Parts: sequence; C-alpha cells; structure tokens
Amino acid sequence: MGIFKKSRQPSDSTTTTGPAAGGPVRTAAWASGSEFIKQADCHRCGAPKTLPSKTAYLYCDHCGALVDYDFRIANADPTAPSTNMVYQQLAAALRPQLRDAKIRQDRDRYRELQSQIFRGWIERCPAAVSPRAKTDEEFRARMVAYLAETATSKDLDPRQAPLDDQMALQVATLQRVPTATGPQIVGDAIWRMAALFKQQMEMAYALIHEAGIDALDPDDSPPGVPLSMEYSTFCQGFLPQLSPADGERLVAEFGLTGRYTRFEPQETTARSCGGCGGPLHTVAGARVVVCENCGRRIDVGGGEAPCQNCGAPLSFPESTFHISCPYCHVQTQRV
Repeated sequence: MGIFKKSRQPSDSTTTTGPAAGGPVRTAAWASGSEFIKQADCHRCGAPKTLPSKTAYLYCDHCGALVDYDFRIANADPTAPSTNMVYQQLAAALRPQLRDAKIRQDRDRYRELQSQIFRGWIERCPAAVSPRAKTDEEFRARMVAYLAETATSKDLDPRQAPLDDQMALQVATLQRVPTATGPQIVGDAIWRMAALFKQQMEMAYALIHEAGIDALDPDDSPPGVPLSMEYSTFCQGFLPQLSPADGERLVAEFGLTGRYTRFEPQETTARSCGGCGGPLHTVAGARVVVCENCGRRIDVGGGEAPCQNCGAPLSFPESTFHISCPYCHVQTQRV
C-alpha cells in the first residue's frame, strides 16, 4: 500500500480525521488511536480485529497477518502535517527529476527517486507505517523497495495518464460549502473521483500482480489486502466531509465498512516479547502476533520458554529457537 499517497488531493483538510459509526467524524475524540477500533476481519484466518493498534498498519490479533490500514491513526497528531502533505513535500523537491525520468520511461531512475521519497516519508511518519519498520532495518528496506516499485509500476503505465488527467479535472471541480460542524463536500465530483480512483487502483494492482511485484511485499499480505487498504485510505480521507448517507454510499462503492467500534476490554493473556522484552497482550486462541514495540512476529501459540539465566518467561519470535534475553542479554533457547 502506498500508491494513494501520490494521488492529488483537493486540500489537506481531507486527511486529518476519520469516520465514526453511522456517519462522518468532526470531533477531536476520534483523533485518538486507542478509544476506537476500525472494524476489520482477517483475510487469512477470518478473525475480527478487537485490540487497538499503535500504528496505522493493522495486524490480526490471532495470526499476525496484515488486515487493513487506519488512516485516522496515521494522522492522529493534530500538530503534525498530514502524511499526504509530507509525501507531497518530499516529492516536490524531486519533481523535475521525476518528470524527466517519467518522460524518458527510465524505470531505474524513477524507482531510485521514489525510494528516496519513501525513505524520508517513513522516517517522518512513523505512525503511518508498520511497527516492523521502526527497528527492523531489513524490513524497512524491503518496505521502501516495495512501495517504490508499486509507485513506479503505476506512474509509468501509459494507460494511467488519461485517468490522471481526468482525476486532476475532478479535483479542480470539487466544491465545498462550510457547515456549523466543519467542511462538507457537496456536488457530484466526489463520485466521479471515487470511480476514477477505483479504476486506477484496480488497473495498478492487476499490473502489480502480473509483474510479480506483490512478491516484494515484506508483510506477505493476503491477496486483496493492499488494494483494500488503498480503498480504505481514500474513503477515510473524505468521510469527515460527507453527510452520513453519502458516507455510507462511499464505503459501499468500495465494498468496505466505514464503522468504528468503541474499544471494549478483552480477556487477554500477558506475555513478554522475546525480541525486545516489551509487553504483549494476546487474545484467546492467538497463534502469532506482531509486537508493536519492536515489530517482530511473535509465536505466542508455541507457549513461553524461561530464560536459562534469569528465568524470565519469553515468547520467541516466529521460526526462532535461539535469542539473546532482552533482560539479562544471555543467550537462551527454546527447550
């Protein structure tokens, strides 16, 4: 997921809050990433997302698979520029080089420039990316490579050029009128924009799959999840400025649910991450979870093993049998 950040936006006000159950969100409470949970079911195991996330990347509480993207969390800091604005700022500094590489269809150069942009974007927008990108340099490098390749694939596809021109026209004609509770999109341009965006993303991800680019995804996302994340991001950017009825219509156009549920305390088991020592709170039946402190995939289904030196109970990273205890730093292994 990352192509959407390149889409032209009518204004930055479309990217600062997110939707609520039954309608648009126009209150500061929804900027919090912990009070509400975006409804999402895992495409791999079918389990619902029930625990809150610290970052916009939502991972299954049961199997650790990537399930969705919460644009609201990515832009929860009211003092920081939106993630789209950060991307546009970084891209603006390289616009002449990007334009030249695109004209010459120089994929290597275009990919290199996109890599520069995404490296800077990940550094400046840590809440907008996977927690796995924070401490795992290999994962971060793979994520940059994947995002840069998807952007290159879309931008250098000649079939996208006329659709880009049509999108620019719709953005220019999108009108708003102020309301007592905040800006509200009016007119029909939003629906043409939505249809164009869906067409562009379907075309882009079909090409990404055909070219084998999805194999670069460091999350090994279940089929359909990256495209669904693009749709989710688009909708969340506009939902705060739509009426409840239009909000429901927009998410229906993309086959999504726009609802959030208030977080209810869950029956969880406290564990310790064997990678960083951070706390893990796992739901019943969980097999693999992503540690939101260090980003490692932790095999909680395999049980805990005590450190052979200090005795601390540790849940080992997936497919790992030897670790350095995060507490006493002595090598220990599963027994």
